[in-house]
Amino acid sequence: MFEYDTIEVSEYNIQEYTHNSISIEQLETGFKFLGLPKGVFARYLDSHRLAVSLKAYSLKHMSKNRDSEDQLLASASLTESHILSVKAPIFPDVVLMLPFDYILSKLTHPSELAASSLGNDEDTQEPVIDIDAIVHSLSPPECFGKTSQEPRNSSCLTPEALPSSPDPNFTPAKSAKRALQLASEENNGDTDAVWSINRFASDFLVGLFQRESVDDYSVEGVGQLGTLITNLVAKLRQTCSAYPGYGMHKKVIELKKMLCQCLLIKGHGEDCIEYSSIPHGVSKVTIITEWRKACERIYKRAVSKLSFTGVGNGVTSVITDSRCNGHITQLGSFERPVRLPAAIKGAKRAGAGRDPNVLLLTEVEDNYYNMAENVVIPKAHKKTYIKRLKTKIQSIPPDQKGVPLTDDSDGEGGDDTMGSRGSYAAAVVGIGASLKAVDMVVTGKCVNVFCAIRPPGHHAGLELRPMQAVSNGFCLFNAAACAAIYATTPLSQGGLGLRRVCVIDFDVHHGNGTQDILCSTYDPRYLYVSIHAGGAHINGFEDEGSEDESFRHLLGGRKTEGIFPGRCGDTSPHKGVLNIPLGQKVTASAMGSALVSQVTPRVEEFSPDLIILSAGFDAHENDPLGMGGLSAADFGSVTEVACQMAYKTCSGRILSVLEGGYGIPCCRPRNDLFLPTTSEERLLDLGEDLPSNMDDEVHYTLRQKLDKCHEEGFLECVQSHVQSFVKCNIRK
Repeated sequence: MFEYDTIEVSEYNIQEYTHNSISIEQLETGFKFLGLPKGVFARYLDSHRLAVSLKAYSLKHMSKNRDSEDQLLASASLTESHILSVKAPIFPDVVLMLPFDYILSKLTHPSELAASSLGNDEDTQEPVIDIDAIVHSLSPPECFGKTSQEPRNSSCLTPEALPSSPDPNFTPAKSAKRALQLASEENNGDTDAVWSINRFASDFLVGLFQRESVDDYSVEGVGQLGTLITNLVAKLRQTCSAYPGYGMHKKVIELKKMLCQCLLIKGHGEDCIEYSSIPHGVSKVTIITEWRKACERIYKRAVSKLSFTGVGNGVTSVITDSRCNGHITQLGSFERPVRLPAAIKGAKRAGAGRDPNVLLLTEVEDNYYNMAENVVIPKAHKKTYIKRLKTKIQSIPPDQKGVPLTDDSDGEGGDDTMGSRGSYAAAVVGIGASLKAVDMVVTGKCVNVFCAIRPPGHHAGLELRPMQAVSNGFCLFNAAACAAIYATTPLSQGGLGLRRVCVIDFDVHHGNGTQDILCSTYDPRYLYVSIHAGGAHINGFEDEGSEDESFRHLLGGRKTEGIFPGRCGDTSPHKGVLNIPLGQKVTASAMGSALVSQVTPRVEEFSPDLIILSAGFDAHENDPLGMGGLSAADFGSVTEVACQMAYKTCSGRILSVLEGGYGIPCCRPRNDLFLPTTSEERLLDLGEDLPSNMDDEVHYTLRQKLDKCHEEGFLECVQSHVQSFVKCNIRK
């Protein structure tokens, strides 16, 4: 895209090209994080079109270098060149001399492309330029206008080289045609055609349903899928017919029953496939993928047909509770009580409480509080940890605040996690809010939910100071982990019975507590993804048997050699964890690259039934921690990417819980009379969202850091986050 006189050869500047196809949506998303003008996107798209075509050509038609890494290094040193120059393919001159400018000029311009299909489970893939076909067209007999009868050589192509559609018979283009045909038939009253299983299942899957028997194939198992999906569609059709005569309460109940049945049958069908005899030459993975898509299409049809104002499709909710304000930290803490009123203010700016389809729910019901305290929290945290924390908080006098809550028997580890008599109820009600959010999203009351709660939770693990962290990092109970556990708990045990939940954590710190609870060992129900500041080059490399903790520092405290919580986020221990450390400071370009090239493929492969975001906004460029370079708009883009993943895998089911983010200007006048005053003191006006009895004592030095947050800070980040949820709350 740009010309350079010289470029430094390094791992940062020269990296492996990860794209294998052209997805317009993914390229649009990645482009947002680059900070480039919108007019440059056409060149950005063309550069990827060219790169993908060259990569495809090299994989298909050029032999790979079989030398070992040591041999390549030796060759590079002999020629005084970088190893990447030795590993890179050397294209034939005829390929490099092709008129690429002319070829690219004939492709569809971005301005002519259809708008992003957010809300659709089908990706918009563009065909890859076939360079080999172009080269062959320059030689006889093609150059004479005749067609060669000999097949072209594709000797180097392997199944792993380039991904193919799981089902070539059900492509996005064909899906679009079906959608138009469906709308036409529905308008013409052709109801039988509208409710045919062919409207939900691919031709490939329908073919398996109709196949009776061959030598190595048993209809038992896979054959049952046809019966399951037929009965499910019939049930939905029956519900839709009776739905207009129901009252509002009855409608909500029927919507919940229908959607939960969709997800239960989806899981049951996966079990049938796993234990079935599969036809020779057919991939079990392909069958499972198509089965999941079919069930999610029925889910979306149900939501579309059974929604009404304030419930279902097009609805976003914000959940909070004033009891969270009872957690009062000490003077000088980054985790100030005003974070919650600021978050609510940001959500209101995004329409919460004003738009009938953006609900502001200000109370967590007793049943969710009791479920959190008595059922879910004991599954996420050890009883010894819960008892220690509860006893400690109960011993705090009612008028005292800023008391260490997570210190051990030696008095260590409590310097940054302090609270008051109301901290236990605040933490439990935060868990209750996350459980309520799971219920609302999965049962179709809304598409997505933001939980404005505190204290945060992603550093709270099974036990005190998880994964050898030096403290609990402001956290008491883990809302994201508890929500995931509740969602995957069987119906018979009071949960929702989902098969897979993905937690994506974009707080600037690694969520060691969430990883400790969900993924201390591999559990196929969970995928934990964390994009954070850190890395082995910052935290140091693991020295087996070493107990030296000097490289770590308290969250928001004095920095030494490493980044809180330490080395635990520098590597991924198994396939249920994807840790992506981004160095000393999280930048927008690094975040965007990680989301598009690493997170999206892994999440789509995992295919979750629900996505939970640990939404920390402390990677903002004005946050007092000083560890990020993101803008509020960047956080909106991160949210949109996550929503797109949700639409591709689980019909848009996604919720977020508030974690970090401390860039809130002072909300109360100073009372430090012995320090010099400025002529004009700027305060953040939170209006009625700031309780009259809430103090906001901030050290003079921290006040100075927070002044720049008047321009943009935590409040704007929450606003952008919720706005993106609202933008993405329509299922198609």
